[in-house]
Amino acid sequence: MFKFNEKYFNGPENKNDLEKKIFKMILTLAVVISTVNIILNLALGLNFFTNLRWFFMLFISIFMMKSIQKDLIKFSYLKLSFYLIIIFFFLPLAWFQSGGSSNNVISYMFLLLISLTFLFKKPKLRNRLVLALLTVFVLIFTLEYFYPELLTEYSQQVQFTVKLVQTPIILTASYLLLLQFAEAYNHEKSKLGLSTKKLQMLNEKLKYIANRDPLTKKFNRRAFDQEIQKIFTNKLYLKMDIALILFDIDNFKDINDNYGHDIGDQVLIRLADELENTMPEDSLISRWGGDELAVICYKSEIETQKYLDDYYDNIKKISTEMNLKITVSAGMSRLKKGDRVNKLFKRVDDILYKSKEKGKNRYTVA
Repeated sequence: MFKFNEKYFNGPENKNDLEKKIFKMILTLAVVISTVNIILNLALGLNFFTNLRWFFMLFISIFMMKSIQKDLIKFSYLKLSFYLIIIFFFLPLAWFQSGGSSNNVISYMFLLLISLTFLFKKPKLRNRLVLALLTVFVLIFTLEYFYPELLTEYSQQVQFTVKLVQTPIILTASYLLLLQFAEAYNHEKSKLGLSTKKLQMLNEKLKYIANRDPLTKKFNRRAFDQEIQKIFTNKLYLKMDIALILFDIDNFKDINDNYGHDIGDQVLIRLADELENTMPEDSLISRWGGDELAVICYKSEIETQKYLDDYYDNIKKISTEMNLKITVSAGMSRLKKGDRVNKLFKRVDDILYKSKEKGKNRYTVA
């Protein structure tokens, strides 16, 4: 009956596209950082060997961006290859070429940790990469301590200039990465809220269909049985006035035979609608059977009879409007102490047939 839209129930939409977007941004940042550092090193008069790592990073980043655009290599392999190169080749080289722990390489490690957390969803792989990063850091830090001669030394002025340029770049890159993660989180949160709302709406719609008669749109026998069962389970009839009314349309078969089932359906709909318009708002109006209607009215017996009198007057108007002889027989009884469901319905059903025996077009109270 319903066609569910799978995009609301299959988890994050275009998850791989989002990861590609983040990875492309990381590669773009790598290109920018590499280019800025190459220009800076040339301006400071540093030798070509100092720029070797940045040329390598520039080449790798551009190559991977092209690979993603042309779909040359599987995306998961590209990601993994990039971070393995960074961890095992670029970081050690950059560490010793840039002066060791006095440089900005540690800041770049934080960038790596941030991006690793988002781009690698599988815990085992992510944890292994983080462990590899920490291991490499401990190793190069230890080598620096025992073999300081491995480090390339720079003057304080050069270190100051490099840090002055690189630090804002690193902070900006960190901000942009975190901003992307925040937007991705808010996007998924918004989608989850939308999915939840749509699921609630679908549940409400299913609940409505499950409890409604498709012709009259009033409650069906199932919903009626649930309500009456709740009344007896909670013994509500001992705390408040409740009346049960059963209606049966007189000579309904003759209406169907003489005027057609479409007219018969219209009679049912009009009588059910009029019940809803006439009875108190908190009443439960139900199509009990083929040509039978049932009402649970939360009023006293005397008050309920007043509503029934109005309903019978309105049936005359419906009969005139439809140019048909439409009459209804009914039985009404308040719920009494000691009642059971079967006992109550037998009593009301019996008095309904008394109305029929007395000539129809009336209600009887017991």
